[in-house]
Amino acid sequence: MKERYWVAGLCLLAATLLTAQEDQKDQPPQSFTGYPPLLYMQVFIACPSDAPCTKTDSFHVNFVPKDCCTLTVENGDGRGTDEARSYEVFLNGERVASADDSPNAGAKVKILRRNKVRVILTGKPHSKLWVRIMYNPRHPN
Repeated sequence: MKERYWVAGLCLLAATLLTAQEDQKDQPPQSFTGYPPLLYMQVFIACPSDAPCTKTDSFHVNFVPKDCCTLTVENGDGRGTDEARSYEVFLNGERVASADDSPNAGAKVKILRRNKVRVILTGKPHSKLWVRIMYNPRHPN
């Protein structure tokens, strides 16, 4: 008798899951999560020596919203350790942030279809710099 209830419960669960999946197909994806959508994120780690080094990365976007984005820099691991002694961040050849601005900098940036991020950082081998580019929710897409 217990086996019948067990099988019936599994069948009911499977039917519910299948129905829920089919309902999701008919609904458009949600467009707002409460956080600015992340367009780009990369961590740049200092070179093994304690000398300045340059790191680069590229990214591509299909849709380029006009005057939309904010670049933020987080120096270190967010707990006050592994911070670079100095840094400069360039986006498409333009200097957008540096350690002179603040330990954790931010700037309004213009995004292109093809983008290049260049970071020059100095620090101990475990020093790191997080670079994020987000859509600014205050600007329409």
